[in-house]
Amino acid sequence: MALVPKMKESDLFEPVKSFLINNGCSKVYGEVLGCDVFGINGVCDIVVELKTTLSFKLIDQALDRLNHGHYVYIAVPKRKGHIPRCVKYLLEEKNIGLLEVGKDKYSDDIIVHVSIPAKYNRLATEWKKRGFKSTRDYIKNYHETQIGGVKGGEGVTEYSSMIDNIKDFLYRRMRGKWASIEEILNHCETYYSNPKPSLSATLQAKWNSGWCESKVVNRKRYFRIRKEQYYGE
Repeated sequence: MALVPKMKESDLFEPVKSFLINNGCSKVYGEVLGCDVFGINGVCDIVVELKTTLSFKLIDQALDRLNHGHYVYIAVPKRKGHIPRCVKYLLEEKNIGLLEVGKDKYSDDIIVHVSIPAKYNRLATEWKKRGFKSTRDYIKNYHETQIGGVKGGEGVTEYSSMIDNIKDFLYRRMRGKWASIEEILNHCETYYSNPKPSLSATLQAKWNSGWCESKVVNRKRYFRIRKEQYYGE
């Protein structure tokens, strides 16, 4: 059997996702509100934090996630040695589970082994009773294809998703023609609380000047995708 190469955090995502689905989750998402993996199992939310090593920093992250998930796990590549007693005690005391990801003994499949089962914690329910939104309320369409455990800047964000949608609208629907901010907002969702001035300022920002240009006609501003972007010049 082939040796398993050293795993990255993002390599842990698919085996963990399969594990959650096989154990009752109807949906599993990546990078929701800072949670590496977020699963929905009926009314329960499942959170898994991914790391390449078992550390107190990882445990600290899991403790924070107790407000977000009814069941919280940490997942690491399968260890050669035993779990330190202090780590085992702390995880069990706080109802946090430990998953170890590694090669199956009888095949080359990468599987998840439950070293410590997670137990139900009431902090997530109490968090919601105190008026805080549930983590599942922050799920966006792009989270379905997002891989958990990616480095900062590599994953999709609300901002990058919004910009991609606007680019697509200006390219496909407007076909390189000018569009007002109202037309853009009618077709593209934003996460701004005051969308019209905020989006207008964003599209005029220097970091978007490589693909977007604007002009003012009769005191009204219009935007379009740059011709070199549209025609591929």
